[in-house]
Order: sequence, then structure tokens, then C-alpha cells
Amino acid sequence: MGQDLYDHYTVYKNTFDACSKGSELNLKSACFEGHGLNESEVVQPAIFAHSISLFALLKSKGFVPDVCAGLSLGEYSALCASGVFSPEQCAALVRKRGRIMDEAFPEGTGGMLSVIGFTAHQIEQTIESCHDVYLANHLSELQTVIAGRTEDLNKLKPEFEQIGAKMVTMLAVRGPSHAPLLDDAAKEFLELLAGETLGGMAIKVYSNAMGKPYEQDSDIRALLAQQMRSRVLWHSCTEHMIANGVKSFVEVGPSSVLSKMLKRRVDKETLVFSVRDRATFEEFIDTEGVTR
Repeated sequence: MGQDLYDHYTVYKNTFDACSKGSELNLKSACFEGHGLNESEVVQPAIFAHSISLFALLKSKGFVPDVCAGLSLGEYSALCASGVFSPEQCAALVRKRGRIMDEAFPEGTGGMLSVIGFTAHQIEQTIESCHDVYLANHLSELQTVIAGRTEDLNKLKPEFEQIGAKMVTMLAVRGPSHAPLLDDAAKEFLELLAGETLGGMAIKVYSNAMGKPYEQDSDIRALLAQQMRSRVLWHSCTEHMIANGVKSFVEVGPSSVLSKMLKRRVDKETLVFSVRDRATFEEFIDTEGVTR
């Protein structure tokens, strides 16, 4: 992840190195060789470093967005891109976030289940009898992720398959997130955030917890802590962007999951890109009709 960019672009390299310094981790070993990626306190700063370094590279070529949004961990990249956090500061912060999340649940006792084919309302009806299962990520009209205890998720998986889900997948995560199961973790994280100095928001950023942009008087710290233990309203974020005239989207990071979902939602005139590596970066900056 990112080695081809690190070896060819100084802006990417410098930003990545700043993230490594801030996180106090060997992120080259994590991203380029895969070391430690089974631990959230490594994988979160690793993904963040790749994403924000790619953003810095795009910015150096004249591409500056009108709005920024990110799913879960990606919200930190969006806030960093807007100037609320520095890369070094944010890399350290997401490492601590990952540690707190890992410690919230013994490994293997909780997780997350992706369900495709039902609306959020249908999902809620199916899980309402399960005490410790929650709708955690509302990704699109018919794609959600639920969080809960492993034993409950294992029971729900065949149930969703039996009633006609298009796809049901247990995610490769250490535990649940974006659910009240992490109430104590969210409180701990809020205490940590209290000591962080925040910069001004130069670019409008969407809040996962609100499903719309942060407002001038929004409590960023409180909303980030809330994000850890409440539903990610990604579907609301994208619908808000579409309704407010956003006609081009660029997913920046290690995968193309969000851009693939968007392509199924937007009209033919809307441009959707995924910039993940050197090849997709160079393809994007050479694309005709892309404004800077």
C-alpha cells in the first residue's frame, strides 16, 4: 500500500514520513510489508497515512475539493485535509483511537456483519429482538453493516441469507464499532480529544454522526467521540452531497469500495474516481474534463 507512490513522489513521501513520526510507528513496514496490520492501532494510522499522503499529492497538482467526507476512519483524513488536524497530530490520534477500540472488547467476542439487499428499516426490524446488535454503518439504500457480539452475528448471518439477502459477510475486524457497545471507549476517547488543539476548517467536512456537514458551532471533539459509539450515516452524507450539487467524487485511499457504491447511485453526468496507487493517480490527473 503506497510504496509505488512513496518511491516516486516527494510530496507523498514527506507527508507519509510525517505521519510515521507522529504515530511513532514504522508505517513503511506496515504499509509496504503488511507488518502489524492485525492491530487497529497500526492499521488505522497506516490507512490514514496513505490516504492523507495521496491527498497532499493531489493538492500539489492543483486539485482542491469543495467538500471533504470520509467513512469512519476516513473522517479523520477529511478533517486533516481541511486543516483541523496536522498529519503528524492525526496519525498519533488515530493510533490512540485504534488502541482504545481494540481494548474495548476481547478479540473474537464481537464483530461486524455486512448485509446487502435490505433497507435500513428492514435491517432494524430483523435485529430488534437481539439485545446487543446494532445497525452500525448505513452505507447506501440497500447496504448496511451491523455490529454486535459474535454469537449473535453468527446466528443472524444464516437468517439474513434465508430471507433473501444478496450478500452477507462477516467483516475482518477485531471487534464491533459504531454501536453503544463502545460507550465506555467513546468516553475515554473524548477525554483524550480534550487535550487536542484543533485548527480551523478551511474546507467543508461531513460528519458521520450527523449525516451532514459540520456547522460553525459544531463540537468536533464530541462528534468524533459520538462517531465511535453511534451509527455512521454515510448514506445521508452522500445523499446530501448529491442534493447540493456535487458532480464529481474522488475516493482517496487504499480501496474503491465507496466509489463503486457511488457509481451505482449517481447519474451518468457525475464523475466518480478512485485514486489508490501510482497508476490510478496518474490516470486521474490525465483525465480530460477534470477541473483543478
